[in-house]
Order: sequence, then C-alpha cells, then structure tokens
Amino acid sequence: MLVAASAIAAPQVDIKARTRLALTRVKARDVDQVEVTGQLVDKLTGEGIAGQTVVVTIGGATESALTQADGTFHAIVAAEPGPVHVELGYAGNRALDAADPLRVDTDPAKQQVELAITKLADDPAGARIRVTATGDDGPIDVPVLVSVAPQGSDVFHGLPGTVTANQTELTLSRKAAGGPGMYRLRAAFPGDDHTQAASREVLIELPSQTATTMKIAKTSLAYEDDLVATGGVVDDDGRPVANAAVTLTSGDRRLAQATTDAAGHYRFRVEAALINAREVTVQVQADPGKSYVKASRSNAVAIRIAAPQPVPVSYTVAAFVATVLAGAAFFLARTRPWQRLRKPAPPSEHSADDDAIEPPTTGGLVAARPGLAATLRRPSDDGFAGVVRDTVRGRPIGGATIHVQLGERSIDQTTGDDGAFALEGLPAGEWRASAVADGHVTERFTITIPHRGELRGVRIDLLPVRERVFQLYRRAAEPVLPEPRLWGIWSPRQIVDHVRGKRPTPALSELTDFVEEIYFGPRLAAEGVLELAAERVDRAIQERATRAARSPTN
Repeated sequence: MLVAASAIAAPQVDIKARTRLALTRVKARDVDQVEVTGQLVDKLTGEGIAGQTVVVTIGGATESALTQADGTFHAIVAAEPGPVHVELGYAGNRALDAADPLRVDTDPAKQQVELAITKLADDPAGARIRVTATGDDGPIDVPVLVSVAPQGSDVFHGLPGTVTANQTELTLSRKAAGGPGMYRLRAAFPGDDHTQAASREVLIELPSQTATTMKIAKTSLAYEDDLVATGGVVDDDGRPVANAAVTLTSGDRRLAQATTDAAGHYRFRVEAALINAREVTVQVQADPGKSYVKASRSNAVAIRIAAPQPVPVSYTVAAFVATVLAGAAFFLARTRPWQRLRKPAPPSEHSADDDAIEPPTTGGLVAARPGLAATLRRPSDDGFAGVVRDTVRGRPIGGATIHVQLGERSIDQTTGDDGAFALEGLPAGEWRASAVADGHVTERFTITIPHRGELRGVRIDLLPVRERVFQLYRRAAEPVLPEPRLWGIWSPRQIVDHVRGKRPTPALSELTDFVEEIYFGPRLAAEGVLELAAERVDRAIQERATRAARSPTN
C-alpha cells in the first residue's frame, strides 16, 4: 500500500528565478593576461545577485569569479595577445536557474569604451536623456544606437536616428516607449577598427501627470435628494487611467470612494441627508496607485442643501410598523423554525457544490461589530487595533507595517508574530491608513476617529501577490480551457500545464512561464510585478485577437 501511494503521489515542481549575464569590460592587463568584468542579474527585476560563482573562459584558460553585492564580478584570465573569444557561464543552484552562456569576440588591445546613460530631467512628453562615452584617455564622441523595452521584457525596439555620445540630447517620449511606466533603456556602440564595442543598460521611469474632471448633476438639492457626481481621469497623453482610486471629499471629510473603470470614468451617488450640512464644497481626488502616474484633484464645486421638512405622523406610524415587520422577518430568516419539521435528506442527495468554497479574491479592512450599548453612545473611542492576516490561508502575518496619516502627522507600527497591532490616543479626524507586508498586495483605506468600537478588533486581510497574478492570468488563460467552468475546478498546476500543452501564442506562452515562476516559485513576489503581469495579459489577449482577425474563417 505504501508503494502504491508513493507511485500516485503528485510530482514535486520547483520553480527557480531566472538569471542573465552581462559583459562590461575586456581589457589587456599584461602581455599574457586579460581583465574581464561583468554582472549577474535577476532577469525579471534587473537586480544584481550576490554570492554566486561565474565561470570566465578565454581560449583554454578558465577562471571563477564571485559576484559582489550588486552582482558585479571581476576576473584575470591568461590569454595570448590579439583577438580573443570570451565566454561567460553560470550554472545556477537550487533557487536560481542557470543563465544562458554569453559569448563575445573582441580584441582586448583596442581602446576600451564605457557608456553611461543619464536622465537630465522630465519632459512634458517623457524624459530628456544624455548618453556619454569615456575612453582610456577621456570622453570620446562615438555613434550610439538607443533602444527601449518594458521592464521585465527582452523585446527591445530601437528609437529613430543615431545619437552621438557626449553631444546629442535625446527626448525619450512616452508615445515612443509605449506609455508611462518603468522601462529598460539600452545604449550600444558596435565598435570600430580602434575601439571595442560597448553597451549600457539602465532602468528609467517615464512619469505622467493626470487630470481629473468632475460634473455635478444638481448643485441645489432637497434634503431627500442624492448628490450625483460623475467624471473621469486621464493622463498627459489623453489616455484614460483605469483602476485609479477616486474619493469624493468635502474639506477633510470623505463622502464616498470608488475606482475608475476601463475608460477612466467614475460615478458617485451620496444621500444629501448624510452630508449633514446646508452648504458644502465638494471635490474629487484621484490616486492612480502607481509611482509614475501622479495623483490629481478636480475643480471644487459649491453645493446647497435645503433644510428637512416635517414628516406627517401617519408616515411615522407606517415606518414603525414596517420596521417591526422587517425585524420579525429577519428573526424568522435567521432562526428558520420551519426547517425543524423537514426530514433530513440522505447524504447521497446533497449537492457536491454545497461544500465548494470560492477562494477569496480581495483583501481589505473588516470592521468589528460593536455591542448594542456601544452603538447608542456617542463616538468616544480613539484607538485602532486588530490583526493582519493572509486572506487565502487565514494565518496572521507577522512583520506587516500599519501606517496611518492625518495631515502632516503619520504613525507606523509593525505587527507581532501573531499579526496583532494597537494604536492608541489618535486625534480626531479622517485618517488615511495602509497595511503593507512582503509578498502581499497593499491595502489602503480610511478610518474615522473617534468611533463607537468598530475599529477595535478589526481584521485586515492581505491578498498574496501570487494569487493576484493568477487572477489576472485568468483573462488570458480561461478561453484556452475546454470549458470556462473548469477554472473553479482545476488546480492552478492543471491550468498552467493545459495552457502550455495547447501550444499557445508567443505572448501567452511567455505569460504562462511568467505566471508559473511567480505562483510556484520559492521567492516571495514583490507587489511591483502586478503591473508587469497586467501588461503581459493585455499583450496576450491582443495577440490572440489579432490572430483571430486574420483567420480565413472570419
């Protein structure tokens, strides 16, 4: 029986981080020695990897070099005078995948060139860039080709024209790059008869401002009316900003909160009676939630709300009767006394779906339920306390950071091993709060101090980044499944293996490899990979739509 159980056990799958080698310098030191420098980086994030052994081979001579904190390495290899063939190799380990071998033919006796890329300033269209080149005797003017690729992608496209190092300033526009975001910018000099080839790559941010508009349906409202506000958020290039957090405010008071749709639009509806003021000025604040897309505010609009009118006694009596009936109905719905008369169904008649549990898809703040006596008192509690937990596994998260801010004042606290936190003596006001933990999606919300006890014993659920990546993957992968309903039945491993077995398009294949590394890999994924995942999902969907449009059957 033990042998049979071992034979049918699921295979163990280990996903390793991918690596990439870069060659920085090859220079003749003595008559029979060559100095080689380079770098080992994480292929996904571009960060250097320390403490790894890189093998450098020139002809029949081989030397090993240990990478430093930034991933750079340095080796002296014996070599004959003249052109040499340099090969770099990294074998990987249990957590890191092996890098593709890097092979370069060069002449160490030629002049060395070191390229540098500097961001001079932001530009209304993108950013102004300068490329510099330094040789053995100082700056040299050489022609340089500049190309750009999204962060995490190896697909570069060249920018028009050739840049002369040390002389020409280049404007890298968001339109040419593909919109605001983080990009890999590469400068390359192909070399000539007297100078070695050289290249340099940096990570650059192309920011964009936003503009938020607001339109109020009516500025004069009756006490029983609703305040309706609509509008949109666009960036500097006029493109809609989707999934931006928008908040309708009156001074320091938050009236409502929502997110923009795919077209960048939003809509608020707030009962005028809840505003509790005769004259207010409202405004919409938009926060895209991305470092390279800036927040903005709409124009402010003055609203006038009429005083409430007396309610007839007959309305009050009718409302009381309706309340009593609703309470009785709620009591019956909760207790269900009629079920005591039903005969229990045999186990075979129960639906299999009764035990199905839909996995949580979002996190957020879950407020406590104060007692009946507390709800009748005025707000007087000035504390904020509770626990932070993983919304998928339900386990507390130790080391999470709770950040609250009111105006210029901010407070940070780190949760203990049990995920608990407690902030006391908070001044009155609308506090902006957030919960941050490694490998989880940050949650942002607002708390009102003082309160009646609903902020004592709260629960803040944080969704793992890998679960959010798999949710994004659904848009691209679900159409490949035999039936859409299988998404809730098959395991993530079955889904990934099925999509790969269908020989998907290049973009979907690249996306599947990316999702597999993030979801099943041993390292915690940073929250920044969500933007990269969304971009790759959009690219896979667009590629499938393009192929479908070109199909002869359409």
